[in-house]
Amino acid sequence: MQFLKALILMIVIPIFGFGVSKWVLYDLNAEIAKQNADFTISKICTPEVLSQLPSLQSVCDEVSPILWMQKGSILSGIIALLLLLSFVFFALVAGKSRTRIAVIFPPLIFCSLLVLSALVLIQGIILTYGAYLAESTAIQRVHFFLIGGIGLGALVGAFSLIQSSFKLGTKQPHSVVGTTLSQSENKATYDFVKEIANKLNATSPDNIVVGLEPNFYVTSADVKVIGDDKMLSGETLYISLPLARILSMEEIKAVIGHELGHFRGKDTIYSRKFSPVYSGLIHAVSAMEVEESNDNSSGIAKIPAFVLLSYMIDVFHRNVSAISREREFEADKASSEVAAPEALATSLLKISLYAHFWNNLQKSVIARLEQRKMTRNISKLFSSSVKYDVNQEALPEVLKSITQETISHPTDSHPPTGTRIQQLGVQMESIDNSLLTMPQKAAIDIIQDYPALEEKLSTLQQQYYVALGVQVPDESEINYGAMILAALGAHMVLADGKVEQEEIDQAEAIGATLSDKFDRIDFREYCHYPESIPPIEDLVEALAEMPVEAKKAIYDYLKEIAGSNQEISQEEEKLLGQLKDNLLN
Repeated sequence: MQFLKALILMIVIPIFGFGVSKWVLYDLNAEIAKQNADFTISKICTPEVLSQLPSLQSVCDEVSPILWMQKGSILSGIIALLLLLSFVFFALVAGKSRTRIAVIFPPLIFCSLLVLSALVLIQGIILTYGAYLAESTAIQRVHFFLIGGIGLGALVGAFSLIQSSFKLGTKQPHSVVGTTLSQSENKATYDFVKEIANKLNATSPDNIVVGLEPNFYVTSADVKVIGDDKMLSGETLYISLPLARILSMEEIKAVIGHELGHFRGKDTIYSRKFSPVYSGLIHAVSAMEVEESNDNSSGIAKIPAFVLLSYMIDVFHRNVSAISREREFEADKASSEVAAPEALATSLLKISLYAHFWNNLQKSVIARLEQRKMTRNISKLFSSSVKYDVNQEALPEVLKSITQETISHPTDSHPPTGTRIQQLGVQMESIDNSLLTMPQKAAIDIIQDYPALEEKLSTLQQQYYVALGVQVPDESEINYGAMILAALGAHMVLADGKVEQEEIDQAEAIGATLSDKFDRIDFREYCHYPESIPPIEDLVEALAEMPVEAKKAIYDYLKEIAGSNQEISQEEEKLLGQLKDNLLN
């Protein structure tokens, strides 16, 4: 179906041009036959006849462009068909060989786009001249303005396509919201990664970028870090700070080992030469699909390129999918050389298991922006969700569903998580659910001064949301009552120096019943940053004018938090006494 769609689109203009030329030549031959039945254009316009009857030269000169259009229509139609068939041929030649596909595909894109650009230019000429001939023959008048517009649109669109074609034939830069770690200031991190690379006999990345997106990957594409003028070249490793908070040291070794496994042995040429070009082509074609919907000549002129390149991707997709599956299994085996197979298994499950926490957190952060509230550390909030919001009893059922999921990656499609775990030789039943919660020693420790990086990236991420169109009002009414409630709850949770699951649950559950504006992120950020909580005295003073019933409800709320773990510490008793004296008396 895709072949037929591409073929029809590429030959519709040649068919039009050929049809118009045949029609016009038929009329001319009919006129000539009235004068002399033995004469036709093909017989007249030969060197022998013209040498004897030079007066016919003007007729042949007039007919010559029509004959050229006919030949050009036939030739462009044949070339379009051969171009499409070449994709099928080269896909068969490349097969599932990583080396062959890496050698064949990039130059095939370049040559195809070069031919396509020429075809669009030629077919633009055929369309313009064909429309002129059709009008002048059918109605003996020409709408020069309309036909000129067609010609100009074809010309502009063709050159626009030529310009974009050469961009498509090269590696497309990968954009990321993050920050680049300098080797001089982050030697320990680079040494940690280099040690893994050396064990695998793999290429050590030239750059390490950290960000908030919950993903890990290595890419050979040029990387544009948003907010940084410098374009990163060579191999770049992306490390997710939120995921690093919930992975153990053994798990992050396994994850990085997997990614670096793509840059050793026969996988290296594929990762460096094919993957970035193929990924860039997919992204570029997706962008062209958006442009196609715009009513402008440039966008319309790119429709043939969009359909043709979509067909190319479709032809190679089956081979690429099979190769991607095989590559992932091999990279998983590579990770087993630097960490226990169980470590990769639990890291895969964690990444799948907690993806929805990240999605929900993004929505909450955006909602706060729309209330003119900035979130200080999104990464820390993510780990807080993993630590306090996991329903341990529901884990077995959730794990059954996520084993069929795949993990998002910017350059490859991954097999289902369950299949990968089986290939590692790990049985799902043998995985201890306690390993899927927060580790005692988190992998985030490999990043120097990570809290400052997280806060910087949290600000950058929120600026990125605004740039994407999140509306931040000029003014917004602040609900001070809800903020005071969150601050008092955090005071009580932190009173004994310990943050316990039961206290968090109680504080958020009751807080939401006392105020529909209760903000869990406000509450958790107060717990994360005690120095940011207003003093108890200021909070009590702010509640001075509140009705006694409301004060009593707040006091009971705080007492419930203190007793949520079935015991009230001395510090909590002291704080409750202080609140009772100042709030209720």
